Amino acid sequence: MNQVAERYAQAFFSLAADEKKVAELKDQAADMLSVVDRDVIKFLETRAIAKSDKKALLKDVLKGADRDFVNFMSLLVDSGRSHYIVDILKSFISQCNEELKIQEVTVVSARELTAKETAEIAEAIGKKLGKKVEITNKIDKTLLAGTRIYINDRVYDSSLKARVNSLREELLKESW
Repeated sequence: MNQVAERYAQAFFSLAADEKKVAELKDQAADMLSVVDRDVIKFLETRAIAKSDKKALLKDVLKGADRDFVNFMSLLVDSGRSHYIVDILKSFISQCNEELKIQEVTVVSARELTAKETAEIAEAIGKKLGKKVEITNKIDKTLLAGTRIYINDRVYDSSLKARVNSLREELLKESW
């Protein structure tokens, strides 16, 4: 991750921790991250648009958000760091998760998981890790059945596709 993004994220995290608003600001950062795309960043980086207009639009879009969060987003515009927003928000969320003992997990499945299945997976992983688990479910129709679970840089693949590939490799090894 970029050093500039890390420094801004760390500074904002320090403020959040000092103000005892880590969970609240993490949620707002996650919401912001979900809507920031190339077009938003392009708008915020456009020199033809005055910084005051960009900040006014941000304040309007972030109406109801925490004052510190709005001010932080405005600071990024003022300092010309808009192109780092995605990295800053990701780093900030990561630091918040560490503080709150939350593990983000991505579960890839052939179909959308039910609330019960999601809760069961979260509970099982949470017990092993000793953390609260937040699951993001992604759909991959090529899996046919089973799941592929991503925790940090580890992948646990119990999909039917992985099992078939494993069986095929075993059969090919035995044929030689």
